[in-house]
Amino acid sequence: MNKKILTTAISLLFVSSVGAQRGNTRWTAEGISLNRPVPELRSASDGDVDYSDGVFIVNEDWYGHQNSTVNFLTNQGEWIYRAFQKENPGRELGCTTQFGTIYGNRFYFVSKQERDPGAKITGSRFAVCDASTMEVIKEFPYIATTTKTDKNGKETLISIADGRSYLPVDEHKGYIGTSNGIYVFDNDNLTIGGQIKGTGNPNDEGYGQLYYAQIGTMVRANDYIFAIHQQYGLLVIDPKTDTLVRTIKAPLEKDESGKEEQRGFGSIVLSKDGNLWISVAKDVQGLGAAMNYMLKLSPYTFEMERVYFPEGIEYIPNSWYAWTADGFCASTKENKIYWNGYPPTQGSWFTGYRIYCYDIDKKQFSMVYDVTKMPGNWRLYGTGFRIHPVTDDLYCFLYHEFQDPTHELARISSTGELRNEYSMIQNYWFPAIPVFPDNEAPVISSAMPEDIVLPGIREEYKLYLGDKVCDEDNMSVSIVKSVITCDTPLSAFIRNDSLVLKATDPVKEGNVTLQFNSNGKLVTHDLAVSTSGDVTSNENMEPTEDIRVFLSGNNLSVVGENIQKIKIYSQTGAKVLERMLASGDAVPVGHLTSGVYIICVEQSNDRITRKILLP
Repeated sequence: MNKKILTTAISLLFVSSVGAQRGNTRWTAEGISLNRPVPELRSASDGDVDYSDGVFIVNEDWYGHQNSTVNFLTNQGEWIYRAFQKENPGRELGCTTQFGTIYGNRFYFVSKQERDPGAKITGSRFAVCDASTMEVIKEFPYIATTTKTDKNGKETLISIADGRSYLPVDEHKGYIGTSNGIYVFDNDNLTIGGQIKGTGNPNDEGYGQLYYAQIGTMVRANDYIFAIHQQYGLLVIDPKTDTLVRTIKAPLEKDESGKEEQRGFGSIVLSKDGNLWISVAKDVQGLGAAMNYMLKLSPYTFEMERVYFPEGIEYIPNSWYAWTADGFCASTKENKIYWNGYPPTQGSWFTGYRIYCYDIDKKQFSMVYDVTKMPGNWRLYGTGFRIHPVTDDLYCFLYHEFQDPTHELARISSTGELRNEYSMIQNYWFPAIPVFPDNEAPVISSAMPEDIVLPGIREEYKLYLGDKVCDEDNMSVSIVKSVITCDTPLSAFIRNDSLVLKATDPVKEGNVTLQFNSNGKLVTHDLAVSTSGDVTSNENMEPTEDIRVFLSGNNLSVVGENIQKIKIYSQTGAKVLERMLASGDAVPVGHLTSGVYIICVEQSNDRITRKILLP
């Protein structure tokens, strides 16, 4: 939240509803004295907490009164309140923490400012914790600063970048999104570096400095980082060099009066098939209005497609007016994206009522859940929800109205079944985002070869890696592949999810070591490479720019250019399925027994063979 006009209005609403004395703790903000009890640290007996067994809820908390907080809900349904303060006595997060993420057993928190106006303790704009203990590793009150000199010559250090989001790039660095560009975080030395050129905010004062050219959500896909910039559009960044290589502007369209209007982007998500999905704002002013379509972008070809919302399906909201991570996310288990609908005639800045889904394989829209049907007059708050990476359940934030301190977390299945409700003790939590522990490590498939015989000197060999490693609580397309050692005279690099190998001279036996990074958890694999012997079968080869084959539930999806037909063979060579298809079509395979199958995809000018394991 944290926008002056909005928070002042909400604070005034709070006066009449919570002015009665409760407990002996007095909080004062903006001239308003309110008496509220301090929420207890946990709901049951004290002791060590297993922070791998549940879900974290990062809270904005009560702006104007206290710093942000983190609650933890165990899988047994027990709340541990204010877990950050519990594990770090005397320390607190900053003001309006809107983003958190776990990567490589570290928990990263991003706050808009370092201290709430009503708080006594100075926290941070960026904090790094141990994800298993919640103990602070390092805090940063500022992300970027400058000095301001008054008329008496006194210099004061001031912030020039309020926190928004964070994207771990690899095990060594990450990108901090702010109100003024993207900054590189050195994860090894725990230092914040400079701003990536071309990502900043051209407004150096006033309202626009915080709310006109912000960085929003960021994702890593294929070889690039994709970051939403409120004013410029979609920034495409090379993570190897930390340089902006391309900017994709939002559409320029005519409004009802015929006047051209610059659309904006809201947020971006990566779906299971490896494509990017972008919500579209009506303009770049940040007033919240959304367009009646979303954009699909291939990170391989940069081909873009519009997907319109049919009648009865609400639009995807954006929150530039008071930035949140937005209610727009993807399932790791199925090729589906979800969002907290934008109801123009019913909702408001931080309120939603219905959750929608787009089944990418079937190209079908549906409403997953209508919160108004629940007893108790509940609404979705802010970001609204996120999806559990293992169970595929939706964890949803519910509240009644701004002046009511009653909140709860609802767990809803992907098919719209209300599984459970978890009430909280009364407090103005205003949840920002759920964060799920990362408990699983990447596993290398048996389809990964141990050795490769190249076809000849200076001839490229391409080994598709997209299906060679999996992770139970992460998307395969999110796993970062890299070459960490390569013997001479071999050449090896990763391009478009494939290993590209070449030898400049004859090689009797060389070695290439690959690394797979799944959300900060690493696994390596050694390949013995030579130029003598029988050439490794084309079953392990795939065009790096064209074809991706993946499972989504009981369906097999094929994405690429000029696709015409698919044939599926058993290991004995028997053909079990053949059909015509186009890119993105879903092929039902639920009737096939478990085992390894050979997939043959025919293009207009090529044929690709792959192996796949059906569970």
